[in-house]
Amino acid sequence: MKLPSTLAAMAITLFVCGTAWAQAAPAQAQPTPEQMKQVMQTAMASVIAMIRPMTEATIDAQLVMAEKPDTAERVASFKKNLFDALVKKGFKTDEALQIVISTGIPSAAQVGK
Repeated sequence: MKLPSTLAAMAITLFVCGTAWAQAAPAQAQPTPEQMKQVMQTAMASVIAMIRPMTEATIDAQLVMAEKPDTAERVASFKKNLFDALVKKGFKTDEALQIVISTGIPSAAQVGK
C-alpha cells in the first residue's frame, strides 16, 4: 500500500464528507463535538472500505512474485552484490554480513520513502 495514495483517498473522503456536512447544516449552526465525531467515523469507514481491497491486491501480488523461482535467484543476486559492494567499500566481512542481514529486499512499498 502506498502511503501517498492512502492519504489522498483519506483527504478526498474527508473533503466530500465536510462539503456534504456544510451543505446540510444551517448557515448559523455549529456542529457539536459529537456530530463532528460521527462525521469523522463515517469518513474513516469510507477510507477503510477503499483501502482494504487495494491492500489485499498488493499483498496477493507480492506473494505471487515471491512464489516464482526466479524471484529467489534475483534476491540472492541482490544480497550477494550488496555484500560484495560493502566489502569493496571497506567494510569488514562481519560488518558487511550484518548490513546484508538487516537490509530488506527492494519493494514497491519503499518507493517515496
